[in-house]
Amino acid sequence: ARGAAGDGAALCGADLLLALGGGMAAFELALLVRLLQLQAACGLCLLSAGLSAAVLALAWRLPSTRRTDEDAVLAGCGAALAAAAAAAIFSAQGSLPTPEEEMAPFGERSPAPIASHSSRRALELSERLAARGAKMYGAWWCSHCAGQKETLGAEAMGEGGFYVECSPDGAGAENERCVAAGVKGYPTWEVGGQLFPGEKDLSELEEMLSSAK
Repeated sequence: ARGAAGDGAALCGADLLLALGGGMAAFELALLVRLLQLQAACGLCLLSAGLSAAVLALAWRLPSTRRTDEDAVLAGCGAALAAAAAAAIFSAQGSLPTPEEEMAPFGERSPAPIASHSSRRALELSERLAARGAKMYGAWWCSHCAGQKETLGAEAMGEGGFYVECSPDGAGAENERCVAAGVKGYPTWEVGGQLFPGEKDLSELEEMLSSAK
């Protein structure tokens, strides 16, 4: 009885492996077709496809109580489910914007609104920065740039007018100006032709003004 039960479990495992192998092979095939459409190379994807094919071949050779055509139906069911899943995934990807669409004028990105209000100290510092012609180079997606703006506050940033958007897909981008200035990271302050990289608190900004030529 135990032997019969063991044989049944083994055959059940073989059937499961056959369905799984068929599904994996179908999914990998759909992935390779998608890669060809995108004209993209993926060595790991090819390796994964080879392993999936090996699993299917191994499962096909395992002992089974079913006829060959029944095994084919079982593997086909797994393949059909995997193909449906792949179609759903690729369909969802197709609805995402392309890089070209993201770079279009109507797709320009703006920095998040500044939530904090400026202190008297920040407003005075903003006036001093503006008087020196200071510039703050940043990008809409930069968290440290957002933090720098919050340190100064909405009023100081608005009145200072020293923010320069460097990301090519940002609203009002001046990427060429950032490159010409030699900006390597964000945020970077420029005062008197000198660059001061990194997010700074009010004391550090005051020290920056004092040290700038």
